Amino acid sequence: MHRLNAPIVTPVAVALAVAVFGAPAADAAPRATAVKPKILRVTPMRVEVGELLTIRGRDFKARKRQNTIVFRGANGRTAFAKPRRATRRKLVVRVPASVSRLLVLNDGKQRPTRIKLRVLAGRFSAFTPRRLSPVVFGFGGDGPGGGTPAELCKSGSDHDGDLLSNALEIALDTNPCLRDSDGDGVEDGYEVQAAIDINHYPATPPLPYPGKRPYPNALDASDAQDDYDGDGLELHEEYLLWRDYSADGAKRSGRPTASIPLDPGQRMVYSDGLQKSLDPAPAAPTDPLSNWVLDQAGDGVLSDGERDADADGLGNWDEIRGRFTEAWWVAALDDPKESKYPSGFGNFLDNDDLPGGDAHVVADIDGDGVLDGADDQDHDGLPNQFEIRRPDDWVADAIVGFPAAANPWAYVNPFNPCKPFNSERCHEHPPFGYYDGDDMPPIGPDTPPGYPDSRPTTPGG
Repeated sequence: MHRLNAPIVTPVAVALAVAVFGAPAADAAPRATAVKPKILRVTPMRVEVGELLTIRGRDFKARKRQNTIVFRGANGRTAFAKPRRATRRKLVVRVPASVSRLLVLNDGKQRPTRIKLRVLAGRFSAFTPRRLSPVVFGFGGDGPGGGTPAELCKSGSDHDGDLLSNALEIALDTNPCLRDSDGDGVEDGYEVQAAIDINHYPATPPLPYPGKRPYPNALDASDAQDDYDGDGLELHEEYLLWRDYSADGAKRSGRPTASIPLDPGQRMVYSDGLQKSLDPAPAAPTDPLSNWVLDQAGDGVLSDGERDADADGLGNWDEIRGRFTEAWWVAALDDPKESKYPSGFGNFLDNDDLPGGDAHVVADIDGDGVLDGADDQDHDGLPNQFEIRRPDDWVADAIVGFPAAANPWAYVNPFNPCKPFNSERCHEHPPFGYYDGDDMPPIGPDTPPGYPDSRPTTPGG
């Protein structure tokens, strides 16, 4: 029952009110939500990189640029492409060259790989199940469509930017759309030039290289850890030096640009085909401490392993697996004459603590603003550069007559604060049984007056 004083609302009154004041606010009505697209059919189901792929479904966008096709490999990597044609029910896309890096590699060759698809059209569709995921072929003539690298990667003379021309890559059977055809982390151009270097062909070398074997191979996915030239640096380690530095101590501002193969007389700053990549080899430094640390062979010049690319005062080989690694001191000095410092006492950062194991291109491992050579890893007051090398006669020099030896400074170790002296970082109570069997003092003598400022110029001095 209506209240007696309530106004009477008639349909005519409502119509007049709408005409005068307008309809209710738009947000009073439920908003339309974007519909997820759905892939229903893919053709062909066997396709080469560079060929056209047709995707049928629903709720795509009619404008090409509003759609993105996502390709996903078994390794979880993805590639993206815009369609060439688009309707709300059909997309036509050319499989981009970037899909090549999603293909499975076996024996350095790309193998046919099932690739999942999804479409972004306002919202993401689900990834296609196996029955709707096409098998994609790479290059090499075993695909169903007959596409060739020359047809797919003909933009410019070096499509993938690996410093090898497209024509040369086709001749070598490497992939002109991929900088790293075998997926080992080393670019094709670097491996090709290193192979030329190890065979010492000065110009227009025969390809592939029929000389010294083995050689760095851009189609061998297993050789990144090989050291072809025997300088103590592996293929991928010298590649990083070449990629990141234009000269020792000079970081690149961009990628290397010289075309491979290099012109006669040119050299890569670091090559896994030459122990001394530069000609002439760099002269050893003249200051006593740097000379003592870097010129391990004592021949007055520096090999690639002895050089110091990141200019932190420590040699390349030393930083990767040599004397600036904790493990070296345990392995190189006969046990029980040397014992690794107890692991529970502290973690002394070295190459093993870097995710990429690339200390030779990182000048400051702990990021404290002090270069590694000038830093003090074991906090005993002596810089790493000073402690990294013991003289050959260190036993007689530092241990005979211990602790009143002629030169206890020779008893260095950059990862042990008890050597050469019993510093304040040394453990006051060594772990029970830790030094059992050591036939020489495990801990240096008390620090001399003025420590560490009274150290000699070199440990052998």
